[in-house]
Amino acid sequence: MSDHAAQGQENLRSYVPAGQPNVKGAASREAILEAAREILGTKGLGGFSLAAVARAGRCSKGTVLYHFGTREGLLIALISEGANFFRATLESAFSRYESEQGGIGESIRGAMTDLFRSENKMLLSAERELSGMGQRDEAIAAELRSGVASLIESIARFGDSISLGPDYEDLTARALCMVTATFGHVELWLCSGGGDPAPHREAAIRSARAIALEGIGPL
Repeated sequence: MSDHAAQGQENLRSYVPAGQPNVKGAASREAILEAAREILGTKGLGGFSLAAVARAGRCSKGTVLYHFGTREGLLIALISEGANFFRATLESAFSRYESEQGGIGESIRGAMTDLFRSENKMLLSAERELSGMGQRDEAIAAELRSGVASLIESIARFGDSISLGPDYEDLTARALCMVTATFGHVELWLCSGGGDPAPHREAAIRSARAIALEGIGPL
């Protein structure tokens, strides 16, 4: 390798692009994301700006731009974070699956119990605001589609692992219906003022279980 090429590789290794934090910047980045979630969840997109996020996150607007590049970059990071949370919630519940101890119904209940927690209301409210923006912004819409696709894939993989349904295409269709139904109940919870989530959680469990087991004997 030439000295010039070696120097180029060294430059690439030492460069940390915006949105890819080093250890020192991780706390600052998380503080910005938390502030952005709070603003979206309480004030909606109408009250959302980089200046407002910087004030709430106790940093400069330049720091927000360093980590996320643009307003859209920050919104996309929030969507990605939300999708990761939803997927981790599902996969944690699926990892506890026991065919002799509650089966698919208990796995669904575990996932919904973890999702419909009062402390998740702000994150869910922020994601709802972003889903509305996805109807007007193609980059936001693309990130939302990617997030939903990752959730559907996790559900379908789980169904395949326990032989739920005749084929993967069927499982994917069921997974899409389960995600749609679940977030319909999330929307009802948020629109009701975000009080006791229990009625909405139970409705989501019934819907998801019915979709998962339609035409299939108990598992």
